Amino acid sequence: MIDSSFYKNKGPFSLKEICTSIKCDLVGSYDKIIEDLSPIEEASEKTVCFLSDNKYREYLKNIDIGALIVKKNHVNEIKGNLIISKNPHYDMAMVASLFYPDSEYPSFTFSSLDKNEELDKSIKLSFNSFIHKDARIGKNCEIGNNSIIGPGVVLGNNCLVGDNVSIYFSLIGNNVKIYQGVKLGSEGFGFVMNEDRFKKIPQLGRVIIENNVEIGANTTVDRGSIGDTQIGEFSMIDNMVHLGHNVRIGKKCIIAAMTGISGSTSIGDNVMLGGQVGISGHIKIGNNVKVAAKTGIMKDVPDGSIIAGYPSEKIMDWHRNTIIMKNLRKNDKKQ
Repeated sequence: MIDSSFYKNKGPFSLKEICTSIKCDLVGSYDKIIEDLSPIEEASEKTVCFLSDNKYREYLKNIDIGALIVKKNHVNEIKGNLIISKNPHYDMAMVASLFYPDSEYPSFTFSSLDKNEELDKSIKLSFNSFIHKDARIGKNCEIGNNSIIGPGVVLGNNCLVGDNVSIYFSLIGNNVKIYQGVKLGSEGFGFVMNEDRFKKIPQLGRVIIENNVEIGANTTVDRGSIGDTQIGEFSMIDNMVHLGHNVRIGKKCIIAAMTGISGSTSIGDNVMLGGQVGISGHIKIGNNVKVAAKTGIMKDVPDGSIIAGYPSEKIMDWHRNTIIMKNLRKNDKKQ
């Protein structure tokens, strides 16, 4: 369910109201009441979600979904309340706007009355930083110059926040270090095209950071679109890293500078990513994986793999191919 601390739900709505709003037909009960929307991984009898990729069909087993937005060809394959759509991703975005109309373009304007004036005495706060009155800050935290902590944010005990940091839509554990220029809870790159127009996808998730994480300067972590972006405990993230919406990082991971991880990618525990690694969206990377610098990952990676190159392959194969290409160039010069 969407976190009510950050987003105001205008529902519930009946399936008749939803289908009328997005101009779609329904196979099922028009009287069914839907309370919220959810990712398909967290679907329930009270939520609506969508199916646009067959790789997510595994989540349909043994669950009761309130309603599912699907293409017409799935009608005879899936049981339950089905909203028939030509473009399920687009219509899910329309439903998100119906439930949460204020979330499309959040407000970042605050007055002096919104400032938190009741902080614990153990907190060290720079004179020109702003903490919203609805944020909760733990004890023994230190917050640098020109930093902003928005409404609903939770910051645990013994945290360090550097200069020029902005934190929105985030829940942060204890002993977390957030260095200069970091942006947490920023807008995910959520747009979907329908015929000749774009629709902004409301970003309704959060950023969840567990205990003892460090995040380097000028790193950006987008909040989830529906669902959360998560960073597991004891993970270390270098400078200028970008985590897209709904990315999940496991425990004790190390991510070097200038790495970019696309949306909905899942990374296991004890993973090491070298500098300038690029990872495509909706990828699953297993536990104990090591990735060489500048590797491009475009498919799932099993546990314990050591990979390199673009597109990525086992590192020994990459070394062999590099040597083969080098020898071929030498032979060409001799001819």
